[in-house]
Amino acid sequence: MATDESGCERPERNATLKRFSDFFRFHGGVAWFVLYPGEKIFVRNLLMWPVEVPDWGYFERLISCREGCPVSTDARGYVQAVAAGDYALAYRIARGPNPFASICGRVCGAPCEAACRRKIIDRAVSIRAIKRTTTERHGVEAVEEAASTLWMSTAPGSPEPRQRPQKVAVIGSGVAGMTCAHDLARLGYGVTVFEADDEPGGMLRVGVPVYRLPRKVWRSEIEAIERLGVEIRCGVKIGADRTIPELREEGFEAVFLGVGLQKARMLDLPGSSLPGVKGGLGLLRAFNTGEEWPEMGRVVVIGGGNVAYDCARCAVRMPGTSKVTLVCLESLEEMPADEIEIVEGDEEGIARMNRRGPVRFVEEGGRVGGVEFLEVSRVFDEDGRFSPEMVPGTEQVVECDTVLLSVGQMGDTGFVTGLSELELGRGGSVVAERETGKTSIPWLFAAGDVALGPGLFIDAIAHAQKAARSIHQYLAGVEQAALDYGKPESRAYVGEEIREGLHHEYMRLPRLFPPAEEPERRLSDRNLLVERVYDDPTARLQGARCLRCEVETIFDGRLCILCGGCADVCPTFCLRLVSCEELDLPDVQGQGWSAIIKDEDRCIRCALCAERCPTDAITMERLCGFEPWAELPAAT
Repeated sequence: MATDESGCERPERNATLKRFSDFFRFHGGVAWFVLYPGEKIFVRNLLMWPVEVPDWGYFERLISCREGCPVSTDARGYVQAVAAGDYALAYRIARGPNPFASICGRVCGAPCEAACRRKIIDRAVSIRAIKRTTTERHGVEAVEEAASTLWMSTAPGSPEPRQRPQKVAVIGSGVAGMTCAHDLARLGYGVTVFEADDEPGGMLRVGVPVYRLPRKVWRSEIEAIERLGVEIRCGVKIGADRTIPELREEGFEAVFLGVGLQKARMLDLPGSSLPGVKGGLGLLRAFNTGEEWPEMGRVVVIGGGNVAYDCARCAVRMPGTSKVTLVCLESLEEMPADEIEIVEGDEEGIARMNRRGPVRFVEEGGRVGGVEFLEVSRVFDEDGRFSPEMVPGTEQVVECDTVLLSVGQMGDTGFVTGLSELELGRGGSVVAERETGKTSIPWLFAAGDVALGPGLFIDAIAHAQKAARSIHQYLAGVEQAALDYGKPESRAYVGEEIREGLHHEYMRLPRLFPPAEEPERRLSDRNLLVERVYDDPTARLQGARCLRCEVETIFDGRLCILCGGCADVCPTFCLRLVSCEELDLPDVQGQGWSAIIKDEDRCIRCALCAERCPTDAITMERLCGFEPWAELPAAT
């Protein structure tokens, strides 16, 4: 792996970073260390094997991508649909629970990928990029009428609901506010969204660089929601132009807060008030809206997350920038930024300095002239808590003309005018229940960053959906809400010859990043979309990497003759025949029984065990649950 001028490792596109290939795992009583993909050293646990007897919930949890998604999107469903070339079905599955599917196909933090079981074996399935292949063909950016996608939603209600008399005010037009508006409008409520800026969109508009998210996409998603009858009033700052108590007087029976966290958190260090020390969110707003921003010369960005990379990559595209250096506490392995952000930042010439912490801003000529850093010996303590320690005597000054801080966000609490009873949290946040969005005021609800703190768009969407349900309960009653949100419980197993549905080399297919524009072209056009979409053959092969975790290995103990053939043939050693005396199950101790234990994390659903079994005691069966996208009405 090459290094940059600061001595940091410079990864290459589609080359596995060290932090994503070397790791230690412990599951099912077996511990192993992954040296390189496919090369494992196994160590026997000397204690009893910890086990879990499977039930319905156990098998559903095995679909880890769906479990990892805050809105429970059936990611493996649309990934497999793309592998089969059915992009229309894939979009229906992706859009069903998520009113911002097209946006998430571009800028989602992809917790589904973090949960993907393939990641344990080599690298996660490229779920987010695969989703984009579907939205490019059938999403709001692809169809003539964006409102047609509303018919694919699985949220309660309908695009043409019976209208209710109650009105709801939504404050903020970002993903949280518009998701709440979407769900409530489908239930027939009159929804009015109040936005302080002159255009809707919130952080979609001012916080996500246009080279990642084109304006057309977020505008189309919002326009579709407007077609539900949602009214958006821009240029109305709640707390200044109008107060929340005044909204109540106008007849709004419930109010939802989705104002986000709009201010950058600053560092309380010597020299922090010097000219040239700025919050990174201000640059992002200027970059996206075309506002004036002074030339920055040599830039230091402090932070190691995705927003820090947004700031650095915007800065390097701005006229008057001569150099950009990103400095963070974390090592390359610990950085919270997405792998692709690090790779593309390096491609665009952003220098990176890891494991350094700022201690003061250096003055030069009445403004900032540099930042003094110390080496960092650790970022987290033994319990995994954030507790950085710096090494005395390792001072280093990085010269610069501008500092952009990306170390957190804070809220503007001007909206609380007239709400002395509202309980506020740290950093301008609102105290609200995570599962309901309820605040200390019965008719006031909050969701997204203003309640949860800085997070992913998909987290804000999920929280807003829960708040919308709570608002419905408050206005229509708990019993009615239970009826509207009720889903039939239906589960079944379907026998399946799984190997017939797998690509013949599915375990050899590498994860590939989507193609991207050349760095020189990116830097010459600040609006040029960096990431391109997979072509059809590549998308299908990337989808074919899915392990199909909904297909389970089912054992029938009545037919098993304890021959051990299944364990012998297993290519990943995920099966083991043991005495029940070795199991952490008191009820079976002393019975003289044997058992087969399975490490689900290593199972690749190859079905060799089922083929090898001489008595058909092992079958491969697909778990079928309630699939709301399967019977959606046609768009009208």
